[in-house]
Amino acid sequence: MFIGLIKETGTIEQIKPELIIKISSDFASEIKVESHLSVDGRVLRVLSQEDKDRFSCLKFYPSNLNQFQNYSLQKQVNLEPAVRLGDEIPGTFFYGIPTGFVKFISMERLPEERFLMKVSFENDLIEYLSVMDSVCLNGALLQVIDIKDDLLSFNIYSTTFKTTTFKKNKPGDLLNIELDPITAKIARIFKKLKH
Repeated sequence: MFIGLIKETGTIEQIKPELIIKISSDFASEIKVESHLSVDGRVLRVLSQEDKDRFSCLKFYPSNLNQFQNYSLQKQVNLEPAVRLGDEIPGTFFYGIPTGFVKFISMERLPEERFLMKVSFENDLIEYLSVMDSVCLNGALLQVIDIKDDLLSFNIYSTTFKTTTFKKNKPGDLLNIELDPITAKIARIFKKLKH
């Protein structure tokens, strides 16, 4: 289970046959082999860890190579370790299993060290979202502040902007989206009732 608070970003060093991500030594000291990590919002199990001089490399093996379809060498990814017993839970739990993809549209700087991010969610699940709902985009917990047609808008605060990969996104980039599990469950029930 994850809560959408990104710990740091890592850099993809290899994609096939295993995914290898370079992370800081400090973060590596918190990660155990066989533990679970959210990589851009997708839960993966750490297979091994190799410590280098000033960084470490984590190795993951996909259950399905399509899981890595949006990854490229040297791409930075958002990382969050799974919640542990005793950790503070500030809000919603997420499973680390994306509901789908959104397309990055724009990032606009606002006053008071904030940014307005817009994404396009061309999926019928958008009709089940409301303003103030929580979602995870590439693993980061965000709150919907506006919905217009297929566009979702989010306030990005400076801490989130600095900690995540959002500052590097370009129009057209695909991001993983995971809806709040309760919203996703209700949406699936209503979709079944419609058919």
